[in-house]
Amino acid sequence: MPAFDFPEIFTIFDTSSENPISPLYNHSIRNMLRRILPGDAEAESFQELLPIVKWHEWNGLNVSIFLLCPQRQNVGKFFYEMISRWLVPGKRLAIPFFFSTDFKVKGSDEELFTIAEIVLKLTSLQDLETVRRNLPLIESEILLGTVSVYHASRILEIKGLFADEKTALIQERIATLVQRRPEEFDYDIFSQMQHFLVMCSDEFKAVRESSQMSRIIYVFYLFRKALRQQAELQPHKRHLSLKLKKSWIHTPLGMKKVLGVFVGLNFLKENEIFEERHILKAFQNYAPEARVVEDSFFVNESKEDDIHTLYLELEKEGGSDFSYAEVQKLRKHLKEDLKGHVEHLLKPIFMPRNEEEVMRNIVTLSQQLRYIRDIPQVIISFDEQTDTALSFTIIALRVLNEDSRPIHTLFEEINSELDYVPDRIKQVGMIRNKYPKEATVFRLKLPNAKFLREDHSVDLYKARQEVSLELQRALGEIRDFNGGMISKQIEVFHSLKNLLGEIGQKNAFLLENFFHSIFPVELRSVMDPQLLKTLFMLFLNLQEQNLPNKKVTRQEDSHLFVMMGVQDVALKQKICDAVDHLHLATSELLWVHLQLSETMYLGYLYVSQDVEGQERFQQALDFSAVTV
Repeated sequence: MPAFDFPEIFTIFDTSSENPISPLYNHSIRNMLRRILPGDAEAESFQELLPIVKWHEWNGLNVSIFLLCPQRQNVGKFFYEMISRWLVPGKRLAIPFFFSTDFKVKGSDEELFTIAEIVLKLTSLQDLETVRRNLPLIESEILLGTVSVYHASRILEIKGLFADEKTALIQERIATLVQRRPEEFDYDIFSQMQHFLVMCSDEFKAVRESSQMSRIIYVFYLFRKALRQQAELQPHKRHLSLKLKKSWIHTPLGMKKVLGVFVGLNFLKENEIFEERHILKAFQNYAPEARVVEDSFFVNESKEDDIHTLYLELEKEGGSDFSYAEVQKLRKHLKEDLKGHVEHLLKPIFMPRNEEEVMRNIVTLSQQLRYIRDIPQVIISFDEQTDTALSFTIIALRVLNEDSRPIHTLFEEINSELDYVPDRIKQVGMIRNKYPKEATVFRLKLPNAKFLREDHSVDLYKARQEVSLELQRALGEIRDFNGGMISKQIEVFHSLKNLLGEIGQKNAFLLENFFHSIFPVELRSVMDPQLLKTLFMLFLNLQEQNLPNKKVTRQEDSHLFVMMGVQDVALKQKICDAVDHLHLATSELLWVHLQLSETMYLGYLYVSQDVEGQERFQQALDFSAVTV
């Protein structure tokens, strides 16, 4: 009997051989086994050969890759991800055909097997050569992943998962905890998991493995559970939980070992505060060279029970690891030390405005008034923000004549919506010994709700512009002494928005983020809005495609426009380093770095008539030169 001629094969959906589609599945599985198993294999012992990965080429650029292994959870998905995403690094392969099924063999009814086939339709001989070179390497990783679910998840994490895939792994881990340890974990842990996934940044998720983030979730859950019980028994006592755990994070230079610090504590008063700096200061009492890993801090605050849980990662400045003795010492002493680092906020202290600075500004503006017809000179400074209002301090210098009226009267006449709060008025000189120079210091207050952006942040640019426009309504034409660049930026932004028309209105929030992500900052004031429009349209087109590691370019005379979407943190860093190594002048290069979801958009506008320089710039941005 040939090796592939098994007594009987059926899928897990078949209850008997009388199922009308059983012959079809049976025939398909038999044909695949014929192509996978060696000619001398026996049906009774073929499982000893498993797992097996085989492939062959056909019709030029087509490649079939087969997998035969014992059934494991999500093994088909693992096989698909490894081939489609990592067989040709930096390029997601087109897969026109994928077949995977679980089956049984008569005589081993309790054991399930998985058989799968992937067909690749390559587009070039270069890709075919890459596949031939990489298949033996990928094969070893696939074989390891099919043996263990743990190894499969570790392999994918090391290679880099998308945010939604990491989220799925986290959900699976938490669900497993609830099932295996119901005495410690209840279903309310899922609400804490959801809070964590929503609140932590995409950058935080990108460099940490799902196992590490799952640990943060369940440690926080256990901390809260224990602290809540302790606080109920002793409500007026400080309770603190601490856990130290070494872990790894992904960086552009490779894997980095860090020390994760988990802290949970209860607050006793409303004016208490405990943040990243407090943990670091306590930590440095025992390890002075410790420093916080950038963007590793995460805090979960609860007003319901005044329990706060915090997480951050620490490393040594020299790059060395924390020794076992150091970690043991920290575990022994740090807990009590942290309790003493809870900060108590004091009541606000009244402090009059710096008179020296005010007088210096008054003198400066007074020197600008030389003629009778000089327009008023003003300095606008942000003063403070409350829960409901923004406050700006205004220093206004003007030349008085027979028709001049007090400034507060001018604000009353225009029915200003801004609250006018007078401070002082004084005469600071004369013109022609007849026309006095008047200095007026006052504050303008306006509600902040009007200037909240979609992300609920306050747009101080718009608020300041509102103050400037209101001053013009009251005083007529003015010179905004300290707002020239800001006014110019606003002017360029509105010109850009008008050029975009309906597109600008539809994508107003995105356009604001794009504009304020332009560097160097001074180019926001002088760059031609038409050029910015071209770059923004490339950005919109790239965003709509939603493809990882995609690059689009446009050449217009001496202007080279480049826009890229990058989801790999290491690749993004390599691109930035490649551009930095060109040492271009700030007048030659405008760049935009804008993070949206899991994608970092990198935009460049290179201005040069040097054709060779433009070619060098494009080569620096070539993905093939910086693929990781």
